[in-house]
Amino acid sequence: MPKAMSSKTIKAATKIAKEKPVDKEPRAPTPWMLFCQKNRAAWKQANPDAKGNEWMKALAEQWKDSPENPNRGKEPKSKKKSRTTLEVVAKDAASSSPPASSPCVELASSDF
Repeated sequence: MPKAMSSKTIKAATKIAKEKPVDKEPRAPTPWMLFCQKNRAAWKQANPDAKGNEWMKALAEQWKDSPENPNRGKEPKSKKKSRTTLEVVAKDAASSSPPASSPCVELASSDF
């Protein structure tokens, strides 16, 4: 069982963590982020009654043909389909080996 940390240890670790300089610079915004920042407010003003993420769907449609989009004109990447339970069961049933839960015939040592 690990030792319990004392309050001095916790305070020392906290002090060290706070003193570490942050050398990382924030990432530059992506073209998509810049596009959203520029067009979101205008779309929301034009559609004040829009609910939820309707604005995001509309911006995504605009983004496909936008000159700011570096992937304009390319086909979108296909999403991987997850295996459904029926596919898994069908594949297991088609396999040549019996399932692990089936009883296995074993000979007793006295049968020899």
